[in-house]
Amino acid sequence: MSEKKQIVVVGAGVLGASVAVHLAEAGAAVTLVEAGEPGMATSAVSFAWLNAFSKRPFHYHDLNRRSMQMWDGLARRLGGDVGLTWGGNLLWAVTEAGAKALQARVAQLHAWDYPARLLTLDEARAMEPKLVIEQATAVCHAPNEGHVDTARFIRACLETAVTHGATVHTHTQVVGFEKGVRGELTAVVTSKGTLPCDTVVLAVGADTPAIASLAGVEVPVYHTFGATFYTEPLSPVFQTVSSVHTAADSEMQVAFRQLPDGTLVFYGGSHGTAADRSLGRDEAEVAQVFAQAKTFLPLLHNATIQEIRRGRRPIPQDGLPIIGFADTVPNLYLTTMHSGVTLAALTGEFAAIEIMHETEIELLAPYRPGRFIS
Repeated sequence: MSEKKQIVVVGAGVLGASVAVHLAEAGAAVTLVEAGEPGMATSAVSFAWLNAFSKRPFHYHDLNRRSMQMWDGLARRLGGDVGLTWGGNLLWAVTEAGAKALQARVAQLHAWDYPARLLTLDEARAMEPKLVIEQATAVCHAPNEGHVDTARFIRACLETAVTHGATVHTHTQVVGFEKGVRGELTAVVTSKGTLPCDTVVLAVGADTPAIASLAGVEVPVYHTFGATFYTEPLSPVFQTVSSVHTAADSEMQVAFRQLPDGTLVFYGGSHGTAADRSLGRDEAEVAQVFAQAKTFLPLLHNATIQEIRRGRRPIPQDGLPIIGFADTVPNLYLTTMHSGVTLAALTGEFAAIEIMHETEIELLAPYRPGRFIS
């Protein structure tokens, strides 16, 4: 019997955890290395919205949609307790230009057979009576969207990976790599020792450029500030949808979702663009976001914020995911993207296939690291 492939996965967020469990299930000897605690970096500040709504061009929309369709099966394999919640997303516009843009997007989604429906204001209010929508020029419900509890998902992935023989090292920093004669990585040097490897997977979010540079690889990724607010558990807030995004064409967009334990999660700012940025760096911004959130959900007047998670969100230079082996280091596999939670199900499975079977999946062709090499 041939020896198992020794694979070191760096980063225990949603992407690293998904890749690790898929590799372990496929028979690899997996070592997962995390600089802090699992899921407490980029994944901790993610809104964890499972969607393909605003993803462009079509191939990127399709990639996200395919991954959305894989989430139920992955959740079942992990035991089901990952906080996966469906019900769709409600969003609206407040300007005439915003209405035209939303209507055009819904028309495009219809052409792509992606469920999205324009609502009247009365229909939206009936759908979510606790939500205050004072003014709207267009309202849309995308019924197939959802969200996941990233902490539960990561925990389930790691527990399952360990049952398949994986080893997890937390509070362990990667400080370098050892290379062979072909330039391949032969070991990962960490703050707690050296780990021999056949393949290294980087899933470290905003830290990707810094860690990849230790292997001599340049990855064009920048990051933006993220802040996510968590309340104490509340009684059910939404009766139909699983998430709400207020108007993106307003001064501050607020988004809400509720975890299975009743915790309401929200953010305020501008997301999904090159200028992606949350508000919440200081007490003034916290007060600003909370005040705005209360205008949409008055029940928050009686709620308290238990936690504010702050961190960095990675955004590749061209906005599209980076998935695959680095051109200059043949056994360094990169996984970094802005829609990491939506794409975690697909990325984990496809990365494991490519690594274990030494093949390339054509669907990932637009996302290879080599596209940045001129």
